[in-house]
Amino acid sequence: MLSEDILIQRLGTIVGPEHVVAGPGASAYAVDGRIPRAVTFPGSVEELSAVIAFASAERLGVAPWGSGTKIALGGVPERLDIVVGLSRLNELVDYVPEDMTATFQVGMLLKDAQAILGQRGQWIALDPPYTDRATVGGVLATNSSGPRRLRYGAARDFLIATRVVHADGKITKGGAKVVKNVTGYDIPKMHVGALGTLGILAEATFRLYPIAPAEKTYLVAFSAVESEQRVIAQLLDSSLVPNAVELLDREAARQIAGQIGLPWQAGHYGLAVAIGSVPEAVDAQIAALRTLCGNGGGLHGHVLDGDTHHGFWRAVRNFTFGDGQRAVLKASVLLAKVSEAVRKGEEVATRAGLRLGILAEAGSGILRYSLCGDRPEGFPQGVAEAVNTLRAFTREAGGSLVVLEAPPEVKARVDVWGPAGSAFSLMQRLKEQFDPQRILNPGRFVGGL
Repeated sequence: MLSEDILIQRLGTIVGPEHVVAGPGASAYAVDGRIPRAVTFPGSVEELSAVIAFASAERLGVAPWGSGTKIALGGVPERLDIVVGLSRLNELVDYVPEDMTATFQVGMLLKDAQAILGQRGQWIALDPPYTDRATVGGVLATNSSGPRRLRYGAARDFLIATRVVHADGKITKGGAKVVKNVTGYDIPKMHVGALGTLGILAEATFRLYPIAPAEKTYLVAFSAVESEQRVIAQLLDSSLVPNAVELLDREAARQIAGQIGLPWQAGHYGLAVAIGSVPEAVDAQIAALRTLCGNGGGLHGHVLDGDTHHGFWRAVRNFTFGDGQRAVLKASVLLAKVSEAVRKGEEVATRAGLRLGILAEAGSGILRYSLCGDRPEGFPQGVAEAVNTLRAFTREAGGSLVVLEAPPEVKARVDVWGPAGSAFSLMQRLKEQFDPQRILNPGRFVGGL
């Protein structure tokens, strides 16, 4: 194994010594408590390629790092020699507004990419958690999306071309910078959600959408989540066209309403529906929503516009619950099972002695359980019990459950990904083909890949 001094020296010759961090400074880039031997920040795709080629030759474990907002996702790494920070790869590569396509280096913050596109009335139709801090590459590597997935789709649906650095350092391009692509294997999408285990994304080309002329939100309280579920089913079966439909449990509703200065009665669930279109159509659909919710048991409602509207969805994206140790679980269930999944989460958290906040993309069947506890010594076991119980429930409800964030003590007790399923043999073959030496995020993906 290379000595620390030689490792730092070799990386410094590639990216410049000022772009290598080691010693105490590297602890800021720890992954599940494991501190890398060195952190390096390449300034070009070619430098990134050279770093990975060096790591491959020396069989060093590598973890890509965008801004770190989702670095907690995945298993504990088998080994961690080098963290490759991608923050210097932050350029706009190409933008053709007329074709509604744009190419960015992956270290660019998503909010900065959106600001560039917004000048021409366009956007990448993504609103993942921590949008203000997430990078383009991190969003793709984790296949992260948000409430507007209901209207527009997930991260992988917008990706049409990539430039990738493979485990041996080779650079390849995939896809094409056109919205309509040729038939065949869609190699770029293979990297979406793969956590950088098959290659490190360097550039990404997106299909863009126009920004709606107007958007408002109707936020309404319910005393029972089952009543809210029935209204959501009617909404999704109606002629209304929501951009997002978000269910908030009692704690999430109370906290988020407080953040934007809205009065909220304790013990009430929340339903938030975002509508985007021309102003007249937005107002007409909001009026129809008022009637629908009122007839379905909705209590007091608020129309959110302007800063309050944007502030609400920012609070949803950035929702965190509790101080100290916490865990975040992501479940997917059939749409008809969302309210049952909320109730199950409440039951499980109470039994485990945990506090809970839930946000559910009720039109997509995706729930995020945020757990925290007041007893640090019992927290890991309590979360592990909650994971096992909720995972069994979601499997019966036609879905799955993944641990998005948890301390290493929790990860030692549960498989963060859950059962690999029938596709695992294909995943293994892909890993063997694209990273035979297992240097890219080893041990962090499904089944320990």
